[in-house]
Amino acid sequence: MKFFPLLIGLMMLAACQQEKATTPPTEILNEVLAAQDVAGLQAKYGKENLSLDTTWFIGDDTLRGSILFPNTPKQAFIYYHEGRIADVTIQGESSAWKTSSGLFLGMSLTEVQKINSKNFTISGFHWSHGGSVVSWEGGKLSGDSSLSHLASFSNANNAHEGLRDEEYTLISGEAEFDIRHPSIQKLNPRLDLISIIKPFIPSKSEGIKMGHQIEKSQIPPVRGN
Repeated sequence: MKFFPLLIGLMMLAACQQEKATTPPTEILNEVLAAQDVAGLQAKYGKENLSLDTTWFIGDDTLRGSILFPNTPKQAFIYYHEGRIADVTIQGESSAWKTSSGLFLGMSLTEVQKINSKNFTISGFHWSHGGSVVSWEGGKLSGDSSLSHLASFSNANNAHEGLRDEEYTLISGEAEFDIRHPSIQKLNPRLDLISIIKPFIPSKSEGIKMGHQIEKSQIPPVRGN
């Protein structure tokens, strides 16, 4: 009987840790997008909390813009188009932000599936764009002309805990997979990148640059012998 209080204590500790891990953040990322420009960001969050004209790397892409609350749990990367906020991104294992749609870093694939209310398609793992959402397949996260979502599931160090190497190989590489694939469901990876984007019509030069970037990241076609 003397071990019973200890067992109860361990169970309570585990429950608290689980609750902490799954409790959504309270800051709304869409409010950053709604600030519209640098002046709006400085007025809302303070000049001292905004690092301007900064370069950062996401995958193999190099972007330039601002960082809000750098090196804190509220860090967010902001990209502009013609002086207006066009993209707000968070990345990593956790963040103080969530989207109005309910997405937050660390959320599992099955939880995202529930929010989307539909299955969706992701790229294979084990490369620079691994685990990225290719299409929300018309689900609730598909967005519209005013807002769209980009997201990527954990591909850090190609970790695949709970999945044998041969199972992981089945969902790796420059290919696209329905998330209903048994190995993906078993892996159940977590979000480590979220972007909310205001769609815009690029200029001709921007279109060419974006086209080159897309071409570099696209899955190469299968060539016949």
